[in-house]
Amino acid sequence: MPRYAKPLAAIQPQADAAMKAFGMNQVRAAIIRHLALHPGGTTSGQITRELSATYQTIFRHLQDLEEQGIVTSDAGDQRQGQRVVYALNRAARDKALADYAAYLDGQ
Repeated sequence: MPRYAKPLAAIQPQADAAMKAFGMNQVRAAIIRHLALHPGGTTSGQITRELSATYQTIFRHLQDLEEQGIVTSDAGDQRQGQRVVYALNRAARDKALADYAAYLDGQ
């Protein structure tokens, strides 16, 4: 895991090997895992503390994941000064994984 982000729980060896094999960003994977472990949702601040990362790093990844539909939030267009709760969209995550597997299989 990069120096600027480190989850409290160790990455399992098989998960680490898979992330390396496919070039997965470990911070992004840790964010997705954190959200999966908190199905009721969580804030960017909570994720930042859990991963010991900078707020800017976590927020940038959350924005990208939200644009892709893998993460949802309870915020509308106005986010300034409010507490935003993020949640994992498991169906979108699973579809993205399946689409990637299909691509690797030549489909």
